[in-house]
Amino acid sequence: MTSIFSQLLVPIYADLHIAVTAYLLPSLLPGMLALVTFDIAYLLFFRKRQKDYKIFLKSNQFILFIMFFYLAFIIYLTILSRPSGSRTGVDLMPLATLSGSLSGNIYAAENVLLFLPFGVIYCFLPIAGKRASQCRMTGFTISVSIEVVQYITKRGFLQTDDVILNVLGCYIGYIIGSRLIKLKDSFPLLSG
Repeated sequence: MTSIFSQLLVPIYADLHIAVTAYLLPSLLPGMLALVTFDIAYLLFFRKRQKDYKIFLKSNQFILFIMFFYLAFIIYLTILSRPSGSRTGVDLMPLATLSGSLSGNIYAAENVLLFLPFGVIYCFLPIAGKRASQCRMTGFTISVSIEVVQYITKRGFLQTDDVILNVLGCYIGYIIGSRLIKLKDSFPLLSG
């Protein structure tokens, strides 16, 4: 157990700590700007439908801010933190990074963990009819978009593993988020 902890979990924690301390604060302003832009666009396009104004409730605005903040963090981490031209290459072999090597497995675990919050946050978004398939498709679209931008700007390798593992993380997050909502709903004081 100590071997797994020191070889796998410590490097993941170190990478996560570096990412959070370096990119969390710069993500606040873009997250807030995205929320304001969303609110203005929403008011312009849906101002005639009164029932749609519940999106402006404080709790819904908070969840939307968390989602925009998270997406800004992802963009900083996966694209803006890297100099243009620093990484080139294409690897379309599915699950090629999963191997006997420790670094490949750490990389795979980090890709799953990167999109896990997306699935959890998605469950709490103020949209009707949220399904796991929609969450996976949205995660897939975001992940493919990141891969394409990384490839075009040469800020990352284009890898199918990234997409597969990001969608897996998104789905695991969705399962966790669904359970959290059921747990919240089972306590009348919390679901208020």
